[in-house]
Amino acid sequence: MLFKSEIFDKLQFLFETYKFNDHNLHCIIHFNGNINKTVLKKALTITLDVVPILSSKYVENTKEPYWERIDSSSFKDILTFANTKSEFNSFITSRTNEATGPQVKACLLNSSNDSLCILMNHMICDAAGFKEYLYLLCSLYSNLLKNPGYTVKHLLNGDRSIDVINNKFSFKDKFKTLMLQGKESNGFIDLNFPMSSEKEAKPFILTHEIPEDRFLSIKKYCKSHKITINDVTLAAFYRALYKILNKNELSISVAVDMRKYLKDKNINALTNLSATVISNLNIEANDTFDDTVRKVNNDMNLKKKNFIGLNAFVKISLLFKLFSYKHVKKLLKNGFKNPLIGMTNIGILDSKRLCFEGAQISNAFMFGSMKYKPYFQLALTSYNNIMTFTVNLYGNSKDKENIENFFSLLDKELPN
Repeated sequence: MLFKSEIFDKLQFLFETYKFNDHNLHCIIHFNGNINKTVLKKALTITLDVVPILSSKYVENTKEPYWERIDSSSFKDILTFANTKSEFNSFITSRTNEATGPQVKACLLNSSNDSLCILMNHMICDAAGFKEYLYLLCSLYSNLLKNPGYTVKHLLNGDRSIDVINNKFSFKDKFKTLMLQGKESNGFIDLNFPMSSEKEAKPFILTHEIPEDRFLSIKKYCKSHKITINDVTLAAFYRALYKILNKNELSISVAVDMRKYLKDKNINALTNLSATVISNLNIEANDTFDDTVRKVNNDMNLKKKNFIGLNAFVKISLLFKLFSYKHVKKLLKNGFKNPLIGMTNIGILDSKRLCFEGAQISNAFMFGSMKYKPYFQLALTSYNNIMTFTVNLYGNSKDKENIENFFSLLDKELPN
């Protein structure tokens, strides 16, 4: 069985080729106690058949790339075990192999309180798609624990094309956003987050947790000011950057889940439907946090009124329609230009769906691909009113120090 390689499958592959990121999505789940290892492995294995593209390999070096299905029984190491945190951390920064499959793998840290890390090839889906996979895994695990003979007849194997979104808009709307909002997806200010110039670079992830009481205070602030968690985080991000870079004109690339335009968000497929928009902000020395968050809110509301994210989808669709894959590769190689600083709000991990029968989760969070210098991305998720920030990078001890300093400044800017 062959699967078509969609636009974002190709783009994510090329992001690794041109050293933007290593195209892997991550989820880490910490338990209070233990999880049934046998049932977990069985549930993971079943997902390879429920989502057929996961048990495939990517064939890229051809006129038009494609996915080729492989018998799922050939994959023996979808779940591995770590006995030390060092082994577990090494898995977290490892990668799936698109050329051999499978496109998902997991590692369980054996402990008095288990921890589970799941990696998904970003070529397969975005964060919202990965969430759906995690919820599927939890459902399978819980049903298998109650009934070892449990089977699933339904396949998650629908349309993965971004036309699922593009077809929701008229030609007039797409033409308008292309002509009038050219800077929404590429009008960024060239700013660098401070990074070490040393060549030594190893992948790492750093996290910063906002406990429940603080997170509830932030949510209360949002409600009273009629703004979103995204607005507050972006405002704090800007103010931290202002202190680090000492520049008034700032720019951050913000991820947008384009499923917002679908009435029925159950598209029965794992796919990439995320765009990015460029947020530009001017910060004055005497601006308060309220001033900054108001500027952010006004900017994002204006973008939302004008089909936020559509500009990027229209441009990328045109690129792949007008040029062959071989030509697109050359264009990106010669003119690859992504914003250097970005943010992705992955949002809430639903504790009613991200749950394993008989096992208690103390915290769970997701984050995106490992970035290569000079790219920097802040990710955030929340689970049971605990918010976790993550930054992941191929860097060194100096880079870790800079990011820890950034987390400290970000925390101080957030409402108490």
